[in-house]
Amino acid sequence: MVVACEIFEDELRHVLNDLEARNPEQSPAASLPQVVWVESGLHDVPDNLRRRLQGLIDQIDEAVDRRLPTVTLGGIHPGRGAAARRTDLVAVQTPKDILLAYGFCGYSLAGLTSRSCRLVFPRVDDCVHLFLNHGGSREEVVRDAHAFYLTKGWLTHDNFMLDSYECWDEQYGPERARRLREAYLKGYERLTLIDTKAYETPAWQERMRGMAERLELDCETVAGSTKLLERLLTGPWDREIVVVEPGRPIHVRDLLFHAGQAPTAD
Repeated sequence: MVVACEIFEDELRHVLNDLEARNPEQSPAASLPQVVWVESGLHDVPDNLRRRLQGLIDQIDEAVDRRLPTVTLGGIHPGRGAAARRTDLVAVQTPKDILLAYGFCGYSLAGLTSRSCRLVFPRVDDCVHLFLNHGGSREEVVRDAHAFYLTKGWLTHDNFMLDSYECWDEQYGPERARRLREAYLKGYERLTLIDTKAYETPAWQERMRGMAERLELDCETVAGSTKLLERLLTGPWDREIVVVEPGRPIHVRDLLFHAGQAPTAD
């Protein structure tokens, strides 16, 4: 099964649809993983995201301990607005592996542990690194330090950047909101849309251009990829897909070292 940030909605559905199209005679229920979506706003406080993910893992561990064939997990319907109004109970087959569709995201994965399942996730710093990875290694990803990267997911789900653009004028007044945005975006020169091929790009380029004009930034579009996300779902689980065995917490060393090179846990 997959636990995924709703920011990945378009890309993950794109990968799942592509996998289903490649195997039209195979039952989707048998061939494709079940997905539990988690609200994107938790990224603003990594400790909150860590607690949310650990809570889901603990529920799965309890189901394994009790030898239950299924477990019902509390997810959300991807979208915008308060997560409490978007709750979704998802019954999934009790898994042996928990696939985390996340980057390391401000160390929010650090410390996560399962007593009974392997935790599997891409070896990337965050979703930007994931979508800029065209099938190579973490170290090969080229990321412009002066670019604020966006995808359709970032433009349609809750996040601090979007709130600053849409809500601050009303909350703080136009002048103070402008100063806050300047401070928040200090050092950035452009908005950069990552074209992951999971959505129609032109409409989102147009929206980004409007934002960039208001924020007095340049804008551009760069090619992205869902190859690493597909590899998470289907394998091979090579050096760019981290597999943490049951009982061992995820550690920052899992991000920094290739598979087979990471030192064992203390």
